[in-house]
Amino acid sequence: MVGSEFQEKVWTHLQKIPYGETISYKELSRRMGNEMAIRAVAAANGANAISIIIPCHRIVGSKGELTGYAGGIAAKRKLLKLETEGREGYQHELF
Repeated sequence: MVGSEFQEKVWTHLQKIPYGETISYKELSRRMGNEMAIRAVAAANGANAISIIIPCHRIVGSKGELTGYAGGIAAKRKLLKLETEGREGYQHELF
């Protein structure tokens, strides 16, 4: 990982999101201690160069909508579906 101190902090927090779960940019900002840093968090998320290892696809919009992903929304949808299939009781309208 090569990035600014802030980017590396965002990427570290991304790695804490459990497999098969999603959170919003706002929630990630809140977990980092600054709910108002949503745009900076989103930019750092988008600068992630190793997106399979650092799971930036697990970040969604505030209403659960799939938002930007370097590999495209279809790829993001497939990754999230792969992670959530088989989880008992889990349903998501985007799949």
